[in-house]
Amino acid sequence: MKRFRIPALGFVLFITINNLMAQDNYAVSNQLITIDGTSNLHSWHQKVEKISGKGEVKLAVDKSLSLQALSIVIKVSSIKGSEGSGMDNKAYKALKADKFPEITFSLTEPLANIPYGVNAFPAAAKGRLTIAGVTRSIIMPVKIAVSEDKKIIVDGIQQVKMTDYGIDPPTALLGMLKTGDTITINFKTTFSSLN
Repeated sequence: MKRFRIPALGFVLFITINNLMAQDNYAVSNQLITIDGTSNLHSWHQKVEKISGKGEVKLAVDKSLSLQALSIVIKVSSIKGSEGSGMDNKAYKALKADKFPEITFSLTEPLANIPYGVNAFPAAAKGRLTIAGVTRSIIMPVKIAVSEDKKIIVDGIQQVKMTDYGIDPPTALLGMLKTGDTITINFKTTFSSLN
């Protein structure tokens, strides 16, 4: 009789742990991503119109969560700027959109113990950012909030040097306008459960 107790106890513990950490799949349901930059004449602003993304989340009994995986895809052709289509086309060319039509970010380390609640929880998201076919490891400061209906809101600001990704900063007006090397990406994305 004793020899059956340990396997039975192990089975009960296994079921209990699985119930404590239920896995859920998420996808982007709402987003606002803007890109700000400078030039020798004036600042400029772009908005991303099309992104997709998915994530894997483990939810604990206390409603805290661990973000196990996260990926975001930006369609380069959906980036629209304040300077009109002429400058947009120069940006697409600089980003090599014909060959690399997407900008991607993927999380490389889970973000654990994110508390439940609308107060933004600061975290450092380690991941890989790919632009124009070049991938770099980055640490992105983010704030994460979990709403009552289990939506996950991630927002933050990330500065990127275009030359780090082999991009020549675009020019216009026969070279009179030269954009600065550093751009600032501002983002706020909402992920909703697929289950």
